[in-house]
Amino acid sequence: MSGVSDPSAATSHRRGPHVGRFGDVDSTRLPGLVTVAALTTTGALAATSLAGPGLLAGLLGILALIVALGWPILSSPPALGQVQVGLAVGGLLIAATVGLTTGSHRLVWLPVAVAIGMLVSFFLQLLRSDDRHGLTEAMSVVATGLACVGSGAALVPLILTEPGVRFALIGLAGLAAGVVAELTGRMPRVGAKAVFVVMLAGGLGGWLAAVLLGSAGSAGLGAGMLLASFSYSARRIFGAVPGSRETPGQVALGVATVLLPTVLLLALGALAKVYSG
Repeated sequence: MSGVSDPSAATSHRRGPHVGRFGDVDSTRLPGLVTVAALTTTGALAATSLAGPGLLAGLLGILALIVALGWPILSSPPALGQVQVGLAVGGLLIAATVGLTTGSHRLVWLPVAVAIGMLVSFFLQLLRSDDRHGLTEAMSVVATGLACVGSGAALVPLILTEPGVRFALIGLAGLAAGVVAELTGRMPRVGAKAVFVVMLAGGLGGWLAAVLLGSAGSAGLGAGMLLASFSYSARRIFGAVPGSRETPGQVALGVATVLLPTVLLLALGALAKVYSG
């Protein structure tokens, strides 16, 4: 009947224009640009961790803009421009708060920055002239994007002490080792089993970095294994969408899935007593 809408057509519209062109995506064989972006982000975070919180906060602002541009492209939500603007505002506020706040409590304004980013995004959605279809999808993209940037901000208070810097470098070394190891998933016999290779490589990378930096090898083993597997799992989940075939989406996927697990470093750092803020 003419009065009944076509569910398949509605689903296709919500999924965006990439579905028909690319089809299903095997997230165990993500494009090489994702790997390059993840390794570059890990190296940049390590370098700015050594340089100090000011430069790290500045890097976070740049990474926030990259996430704002490419993260929404992964799922192609309606009103893409509004989603990107909301993410950019929230991400830059996160970077500004941790960069401008002094003392050991660098994350005190982080919830406010995230809240403002969400409110701006809601407001931009209300300004839409259409029927605001896909509102939930659009706001979910903003929430996950801000979660990634906010997690990256957790590195800033950690690097205020020398032991914290070492601990951050150990975790990032394990994460980088896992990024390289996940390339084994491209082998037909490995596929999704690459998670075990990633865990092993992450643990060994963290252990080796800990030994070289004069820290406890067991702490490096655990931190490296945890960060590597978490980061890999995030790429498997968020990369299994057609938008991961678009260049901005690939770069944002690599960046965001490195930022996301770094909040674990802050928690582990508190347990290891290298951070007490």
